[in-house]
Amino acid sequence: MRHPWWIAAVGAIAFSAFFWAVGGAVDLGLEQHARGRYGLPDGGQRYTYALFGGAVVALGSTLTLAGRRVPGWKTALLPAAGLAVGAASVLVLGQELRHWIAAGSMALAGVVVVLVAVRRGFADPRGSERASR
Repeated sequence: MRHPWWIAAVGAIAFSAFFWAVGGAVDLGLEQHARGRYGLPDGGQRYTYALFGGAVVALGSTLTLAGRRVPGWKTALLPAAGLAVGAASVLVLGQELRHWIAAGSMALAGVVVVLVAVRRGFADPRGSERASR
């Protein structure tokens, strides 16, 4: 399970779960709990698990790939894959203005991540030699 492709696959799935949970938070909204705290409604427990679990696993897989001698393009594109899933899931959950704003923000962030990766030379599998210099 230490192969970079497995780590990248687990990271992409974790980022997808994380941004799917963000989409659920946009759809459900936040409600005020005791002592003025805000959180997801009770029906959003699966989103809460995906939010925290996805964040921890995604961070771990990204740090594992980034800790290698040459981080490579897989590390840079993990969040972009999750952002694409998140943008699609937000629009599947609803079509209100808040859904479109969230999906647009996720799509824009995904494009920015890819552009930064290309600019730094991480997005090209053959350009990994440039990243080690």
